[in-house]
Amino acid sequence: MRQTYSFKYISTLGFTLIELTLVIFFMALIAGLSTPFIMSTLDRMELQTSARKVASTLRYARSEAIASKKPVVFLGNLTQNQYGIDQKYRNKTSKMRTLTDPVRLTHFRNKEENNTYGDDGEFTVTFFPQGNSSGGLIGMDIKGQKKTKSYYAITIDPITGSTKIKKAE
Repeated sequence: MRQTYSFKYISTLGFTLIELTLVIFFMALIAGLSTPFIMSTLDRMELQTSARKVASTLRYARSEAIASKKPVVFLGNLTQNQYGIDQKYRNKTSKMRTLTDPVRLTHFRNKEENNTYGDDGEFTVTFFPQGNSSGGLIGMDIKGQKKTKSYYAITIDPITGSTKIKKAE
């Protein structure tokens, strides 16, 4: 037996072109509105990750100074957005790491000498075999933000050589 469908039943089986167009329009609108929030969240996460990497490199430099019983120097470059450890104590060349694009090193302030380095220049933090350091404060933020919502300050204690990350809002 063959089934027959009435005209009323056939017309309710699918969606009209207007309904599909409206759904696609609303999906595009939601995606367009949520993209800036997602991108700023990704930039903040990248800033946090980069701050942790710099702090980890500082801690590594301190432990290397204690283990090798030789001073170890942490190098930073504000103009090229790079940081690393001077490997001269091992008779090797320095390996500098570059921060990813939205994240930048903003400034360095040396606590002992009270020098403040601006938007350009190189800076160093020396870690000594006793565990102490020359100290300082490294500032990091996201490039291009007019209102600085995310800012990290990495402080290096000159007496203990310990490194702390502080988030400032």
